[in-house]
Amino acid sequence: MTPLDAARDYLRLGWAFVPVPAGLKHPVLEDWHNRKFGIADLEPKRSIAIRLGRLSGNTVDIDLDCREALELADLYLPRTGAEFGRASKPRSHRLYISMGATFEVFHDPLTDRKNTLLELRADGRDGGAHVTLAPPSIANGERREWCGNTIEPVTVDARVLRQRAAWLAVGCLVMRWVSPSAARIPGPDLPRLLWEWDHDLARPAYRWLGIAPPDAPQRYPRRSIERDPRDLDLAEIVASIPNDCSWEGWNSVGLAIFAASRERGDGFVIFDDFSAKSSSYDPHETAARWRHYEKHPPNRTGIGKLAKLARQNGWRP
Repeated sequence: MTPLDAARDYLRLGWAFVPVPAGLKHPVLEDWHNRKFGIADLEPKRSIAIRLGRLSGNTVDIDLDCREALELADLYLPRTGAEFGRASKPRSHRLYISMGATFEVFHDPLTDRKNTLLELRADGRDGGAHVTLAPPSIANGERREWCGNTIEPVTVDARVLRQRAAWLAVGCLVMRWVSPSAARIPGPDLPRLLWEWDHDLARPAYRWLGIAPPDAPQRYPRRSIERDPRDLDLAEIVASIPNDCSWEGWNSVGLAIFAASRERGDGFVIFDDFSAKSSSYDPHETAARWRHYEKHPPNRTGIGKLAKLARQNGWRP
């Protein structure tokens, strides 16, 4: 496939592209981020980059920059039908359709800022444009190549995708500095492992996940006796519940998560994480079910039901 052939395919997919000089990774054309390019703008020997975000149908790219991210990505990221890479880093780019996703870089805090773990490439928060060098372009002596015979990026809620990317970055830090085996078992205890190893290492992980670090001032004093259900960690509880149930059981847990998370704002992410434990996980059905809960909110379930299920599986507050 030539860059011209690829450009035609990308246009059929609804993607915008930008010409890139052969051997380079980024566009150099003046004002490229404000221009719309067509086949006539692409010379045969030029490379090609996909313009990410809204102008390409909300297509975004998770770029796996480090060895740890490549090893762990299948455990943390949603499956997608659009992956590419190069010989030294196969499947290092995972494409998704994610409306509202914004560009973010995850760094290792104990190394220099050039040591990137992974990037979520999308439109910038301030409107900045971002691209990714696409097959069959060549840079650093390696050709980018698609994995598989189809290019079908899966649709993922922006909040979910960003949360999965953040957890993958946390997993990378755990694998690099603490325990490779622990990193291969995604769970809510990973930030705590980082904290026990090095506070400076852990602080970005807590920030990525939107969780207060252990030394943050407590809004309310901890109770020394049985805790009020409102004080329980919803994500921790749900993480202890296996997803080996029927559709009815899955829906029942979803209803309880929705009821327990009305004032938290992270309920869908927790529900999606629970759903992803199943081999029959379907992100579209999961999102549709959550929208159903929003239209028909439950009123006779909540965190008590979840805590009971978690206790049955060994969880203790």
